[in-house]
Amino acid sequence: MPERAARRVRFSLSGSMGYDFEGLVEKCALAEALGFEGFYASDHLHGVAGAPLQTPFLEPFSALAALAGRARGLRLGVLVAGVTYRHPGMLAKLAAALDAISGGRADLGIGAAWSREDHVAYGLAFPELRERLERLEEAVELIRGLWTHERFSFSGRHYRLVAAPLAPRPVQARPPILLAGASPRLLRLAARHAQQWLSVSTPRFAARCVAAIRAHALAIGRDPAEIAFAQSSALLLSDSRDEVARALAARSRTAAAAGPAGGVADTAQRRSALPDESPEERARASLLAGNPEELRAQLERYVEAGVTHFVLQTPPPLDARALERFRREVMSAYL
Repeated sequence: MPERAARRVRFSLSGSMGYDFEGLVEKCALAEALGFEGFYASDHLHGVAGAPLQTPFLEPFSALAALAGRARGLRLGVLVAGVTYRHPGMLAKLAAALDAISGGRADLGIGAAWSREDHVAYGLAFPELRERLERLEEAVELIRGLWTHERFSFSGRHYRLVAAPLAPRPVQARPPILLAGASPRLLRLAARHAQQWLSVSTPRFAARCVAAIRAHALAIGRDPAEIAFAQSSALLLSDSRDEVARALAARSRTAAAAGPAGGVADTAQRRSALPDESPEERARASLLAGNPEELRAQLERYVEAGVTHFVLQTPPPLDARALERFRREVMSAYL
């Protein structure tokens, strides 16, 4: 095992799009049996990323609350709650309720939101990225205030609370906040408030973001060791070079079509790579693909960049055999 791999590396599963509730129960049971740390549900209003609009998509906090009594060994969270979908006071209440129901196992993932289609379909305002990041900054401060004060008032540019109570309070004194995204502004926000930062990045880009967050943390007197760094990627364990090549080619085409700005480039994947990195490298940022030896090499590049948590997207149908093999031949090297 590589020397760096001796550091504790965690693995979780994500992805609820396309699953009905019983499918999520099965997925969480498998995750728990195989030693994954957590399960993260998606937060969208309908199918995204090319999925049919009628793809099943359970509201994440409702689904996680129902799963909490069945998946008693998993941390549970949303990857990630779009700040534009709910008032942050309601988001604080939902996360606190999930923490209470799960006995202190809730993580709150939150981001600036990216799916314009969600907002248009449901009549939600979709402001420019700068305003969404402003809202995210205010939301994190507001949520922390509600969680830690008997009554909390807040007056920001976008949100306002007047002596608001929150009961029940979270079981955890400070439920972990996971911030997703890679804009310079978000990296500064993560350094100040996050217990975990997550992106869909190439290893080189992830290393740059990790270094920036650590530097920002030191500048404000925060211990960078308080912040974990996570990578979210789909998983394809396959011995077939043709299958892997087809999957990577499809993602490369999407990355190339996105370009440097606009369209898909304005989503969470906009800042996923360095300017000199190719569409193929960007494709591998969102897909870990290959045989076990190749997957271990890909993971190690992220570990060297500072990543210690891999959140693996596993779309339906659930492939239990592939996950069992991943646990046995890849994940076991880091446990």
